[in-house]
Amino acid sequence: MIARVLVILLLVAAILGGTAFFGYELYLKPKKLDVEEKKQAAVAPTPPPDPSLPAFERLKPSLELDTADAQSAISAFLESYPESPMAPAARAALGRINAAQILSPAPSPEKTIYSVAKGDSLVKIAAKFKTGAELIYCVNHLQTINLQIGQELAVPKLDTSLVIDRTAKTVTVQNAGAFVREYPMKALKLPPAASTGTVQTKVSEKLAMKGSARVAFGTKDYEGSDRLVMLGVAGVILRGTPPPAADGTEAPMPPGIVLDPADASEIYVLTTRGTPVTIK
Repeated sequence: MIARVLVILLLVAAILGGTAFFGYELYLKPKKLDVEEKKQAAVAPTPPPDPSLPAFERLKPSLELDTADAQSAISAFLESYPESPMAPAARAALGRINAAQILSPAPSPEKTIYSVAKGDSLVKIAAKFKTGAELIYCVNHLQTINLQIGQELAVPKLDTSLVIDRTAKTVTVQNAGAFVREYPMKALKLPPAASTGTVQTKVSEKLAMKGSARVAFGTKDYEGSDRLVMLGVAGVILRGTPPPAADGTEAPMPPGIVLDPADASEIYVLTTRGTPVTIK
């Protein structure tokens, strides 16, 4: 009798155990796995290392140089990693090198060496090469506009254009469509005609101002004058920040595109009347 009861109990336990096992496999286990999968999905995957960062570390020694090798190395970095978080620093260094090489008297394939002839002046030479007299003056580090017969001058061959980016608040100089240098704006206030959409215009005039008076290139007041680049859209002027008032307080920002005075002067030198300008 006892043996029969034990057999029955064992059968009941086996049946209940099997039912519990199949219940776990069919219902509880899938739910548990589903919960685990959701937990794993909620954890953001670790992004792969940014390969541009070690590449930029290797590039750092080149950032302080003004050589063609440094120029090539930085250009290669930007071509390989245009979206790198270090791209702005690389572009700034490349722009400095590009401008330094353009404004250097050192011979290069982009410069013509011209020997001054009788009757020449910087303005006549600039007209002959379709460039700016101020550019020739700066490139050759001249101290006077008076030239000597036989004097050799390096004359850059430039085909510059400007891109004014309202959103980024930058002015970019290009040469034959290639990047030269990017300049950050200090302030931006444009008229309605240049405030939206893409606007194509040109440099209409360049002025050197001393106070409220215009000064001519080559005169004693020219050095240290404020440089203004006027565009074909009325009210759009590229200029440097105004000097402080007599009591030392900062002057209010004028309308137009306001840059660091050194940047405004460099853009002034690199452009001529008729330089194409895109405002976007």
